[in-house]
Amino acid sequence: MKQLDGLRAIAVFAVLYTHYLPKNYWIFGIYWGELGVKLFFVLSGFLITSILLKCRQYIASGKQTRFFTLRQFYIRRFLRLFPLYYATLALAALVNIPPVRETIAWHIPYLSNVYFAIRGDFYDSVSHFWSLAVEEQFYLLLPWLILFLPKKSLLPTIIILILVGPLFRLAGPIVGLNQVAIWVLMPSSLDTLGLGSLLAYLRHQEELFNISTKKLVNVFVLIGLPLWLLINIINRIHSPILIANILHDTALGLIFTWLIAQASRGFKGIIGDIMESKPLIYIGKISYGIYVIHNFMPYVVRKAFDVFGLSSYNSQLVIALFSTVATIILATISWHFLEKPINDFKKFFEYTHKVAN
Repeated sequence: MKQLDGLRAIAVFAVLYTHYLPKNYWIFGIYWGELGVKLFFVLSGFLITSILLKCRQYIASGKQTRFFTLRQFYIRRFLRLFPLYYATLALAALVNIPPVRETIAWHIPYLSNVYFAIRGDFYDSVSHFWSLAVEEQFYLLLPWLILFLPKKSLLPTIIILILVGPLFRLAGPIVGLNQVAIWVLMPSSLDTLGLGSLLAYLRHQEELFNISTKKLVNVFVLIGLPLWLLINIINRIHSPILIANILHDTALGLIFTWLIAQASRGFKGIIGDIMESKPLIYIGKISYGIYVIHNFMPYVVRKAFDVFGLSSYNSQLVIALFSTVATIILATISWHFLEKPINDFKKFFEYTHKVAN
């Protein structure tokens, strides 16, 4: 599914665009970085659930046990995600990029989102860690549900997960949560993560349905796109209202579920050619590194400009350009010399395993 790497590239560029440039540069005034993060969430839900559903088949056929699957899953997640994350944290703390040293106790256990929720605000170069925390917390929850629940309970459970997102955003103000807490705590993202899981489930069980998954997700976009446009129109005419905030992410999730379904099957024509272009595929491959590193780069670039006496060129556009280039270079180095070599150890932790009689 090469085109999913193309989607990753588009998502991470959307994040760079809005994190590096002020709002007056955003096309249509839309916070494109939010869309990028939500696309990552739906994609994560889809891919992780697909893996776990495949593992259920291995378990059912006697090739492995549930607890063997859990062990392999968490080891493989560790090998893919932890080395770069902790290396970046350690390096940022070593050179004292603020506020890493003051907040590192929250980031080490992937509780950045809880810290921001308590604080009621984001915090400089570590603000993007909230989404990494959400994904890790989701990874702790999902395998137990997918692997241990009865087969008949899987679809209802996934639907409940999706409903938790808007219900949490509805209940948040009622119980006195601040807006940042409502945004960053894991339950608020369960609709986007859960819609990815739903797509994986529908694809996995496609033969059981009278209607194809492709037709079902076409309905998703027919609901999600008009709803998202309506919410944006309402928010521009009036100050943001509760119902819009509740349904905004769900609408995005529906759109991105359709998008991922199409890309997983493969767009045709010029769109397919673009999605499978080598530069886009490569950026998608190193997108995790780009995301982890990117928020530290403006600070580093500004410091470098000061050291080399280039402070007079310290404009937002120049900093954004140099930060983008530096981020891609560092992510490339990270991929080839840290992430890929460690990721290759996954071959020692494959899922299939013969269970002794």
